[in-house]
Amino acid sequence: MFKAYKFRLYPDKEQQILLEKHFGSCRFVWNYFLDLRNTQYVETGKGMSYKSMQSLLPSLKKENEWLKDINAQSLQVVLQNLDTAFSRFFRNIAGYPTFKKKKTGGSFTVPQHFTVNDNHLAIPKFKNPLRLFMHRNIEGEMRSLTISKTPSGKYYASILAETGIKIPEPVKIEAGTSTGIDVGITAFLTTSDGMQIHNPKNLKKSEKKLAILQKRLSRKQKGSKNRNKAGVKVAKAQEHIANQRMDFHNKVSDAMLKAYDTVITEDLNVSGMMKNHHLARSIVDAGWSSFVTMLKTKALSRGKNIIEIGRFDPSSKMCSKCGYIYNLKLSERTWTCPRCNITHDREWNAAKNIKKFGLIQTDVPTDSGEVTPMEISLTGCLIREGISHVSLK
Repeated sequence: MFKAYKFRLYPDKEQQILLEKHFGSCRFVWNYFLDLRNTQYVETGKGMSYKSMQSLLPSLKKENEWLKDINAQSLQVVLQNLDTAFSRFFRNIAGYPTFKKKKTGGSFTVPQHFTVNDNHLAIPKFKNPLRLFMHRNIEGEMRSLTISKTPSGKYYASILAETGIKIPEPVKIEAGTSTGIDVGITAFLTTSDGMQIHNPKNLKKSEKKLAILQKRLSRKQKGSKNRNKAGVKVAKAQEHIANQRMDFHNKVSDAMLKAYDTVITEDLNVSGMMKNHHLARSIVDAGWSSFVTMLKTKALSRGKNIIEIGRFDPSSKMCSKCGYIYNLKLSERTWTCPRCNITHDREWNAAKNIKKFGLIQTDVPTDSGEVTPMEISLTGCLIREGISHVSLK
């Protein structure tokens, strides 16, 4: 099993210059070969393989001698990443590869020949080790290193280590230890047990502050020093919000997996939802995709189950009691079933149906939805993590 570690780097001025050279060189190689592949496809109708790009790299380094100051293996990784990007595009997994811009920060990967010792990182082409803050020990054998820079100007080292620990077998799926979750905008998520988790208040305050800073940035003259300073402030605020959201997602995912053995969610068409301009901003702020990805990663390492139901299953529109399909509008937060006369909360009803669909999908008998010890356990976990929540029961 692999485990990722991320540490803050504190390079001196000389090291910062060399880091920027690595960022710029990797960006140059990416853009050069992307342009070359595009040109070759237009002229011949054929693409370019990784080996073809690899064979052209030595001549490119002769033409641009400053590339010799860069770790050769890092440039090879750029070609591998570009080849992977095209492969993902042709398999309809991702969009077409784009050119990299200088303003995005930058990153480069060192696949081997790096060492970490006593809060110092030694890598090829650097005379002196870079200082880093190791807030935890690295378990296992280090396999690769990626150094990155954020738009706010901070440097980080991300290390991938192979722990040697086998991925545990997932536990048996049972109705009593399972929950369905419906992610939303008014509430971050609602469980089939009727527990509703809200976004933290400090995140909302930070988002208001960001809006003010972005407004100030728009008033600054383009190309001026004041605009650059305002841009750094906006980048720092965005980074702070991203860290707050990640911390919140970590706490919620931990609480869910401590309380339940199986979490059932919906396969969300986030890109399709983003086309609704009234909801796009709220969807980005909620960060549903990153939360579900985090939930899957943690569940895999803990022997827990994540089940996804189809995105076209009528989870919100179907009465969880009798199965009646109601013509539900987006603006309706509650509705009453015409057949069994039960009033439903939109999110809670959807979560109940998501759980039911997930259990049926795995041939597990559904339960009655009564209060379970797992629900009580979730309440305790949320209280310990300081997460705002309410019970809809």
